[in-house]
Amino acid sequence: MSDAVWWERNEAEVRVVPAGSTLSVARALPPTGLIHSARMRGREMRDPDGVFTQFYEALRLPDYFGWNWNALRDCLTDLHWIGAEHFLLTIDDADAVLSESAEERGILFRALKDAVRFWVGRPELPGQERTTFQAVLLCPPDVQEEMRREIRAC
Repeated sequence: MSDAVWWERNEAEVRVVPAGSTLSVARALPPTGLIHSARMRGREMRDPDGVFTQFYEALRLPDYFGWNWNALRDCLTDLHWIGAEHFLLTIDDADAVLSESAEERGILFRALKDAVRFWVGRPELPGQERTTFQAVLLCPPDVQEEMRREIRAC
């Protein structure tokens, strides 16, 4: 796999990756353009307020962010306030995210899937770099397949 393939694949998927796996820096970075990398702490996302706080801080969401699921969904498909062409959103300990509420966890996973699909499906405009959006969920290897099934079901 060439170094650029990880970013050039147009798969509309949220990636579930076992914690502790490695990816070379060359593969982790897009081939060109500015990147905004947002890394969030899943253990601090046990309830919706924790989720919204992590996204607000990591993506520097605008002050008009409404602190609800629809507002988060809207922000994930806009991102105009960040001067980057590529976005890498990573959630550590993703298995802890909203672990007490399967319904809200499904809402979050759907919002992430919708954002990935939105950016993959957005047409490339002449003279502009194509915007890419990658969402990566890091989890223990023993729950990796379960999380993949959960995301596919959303």
